[in-house]
Amino acid sequence: MRAALAIASIALLLTGCSAQDRAALSFSSMSTDDHLRCAAQISGYDQLLRDGQLDPLPDGSGDRLVGLMTHLNAYSVPQDIREADAFDALNELRDKVLAAESPEAIRSAASVCIEQAVQALA
Repeated sequence: MRAALAIASIALLLTGCSAQDRAALSFSSMSTDDHLRCAAQISGYDQLLRDGQLDPLPDGSGDRLVGLMTHLNAYSVPQDIREADAFDALNELRDKVLAAESPEAIRSAASVCIEQAVQALA
């Protein structure tokens, strides 16, 4: 039963809402799983940039680290998840996102997630 729930949770995270759907959500209305997914998409975008698979966003997206950490904290702090465990969850989901989504889709979603975090901190 637990394994089935875990698989269902991962499937939900991987098929989560689109960048357009996520853009309609305010930062404060996002679930902890939404925040983890955003952190994973930003991390995936960073990896694709490092690997030379994508060009940077036109604005330079200097707020990537701020966005990633803001979403990761919004995932982990309310649930009292240790930092190491939060990064383990982030890395696991990032790898799944990279395997399941196109680089362009990851870039689009990461852009929305970064903007949500920046606006939340403004």
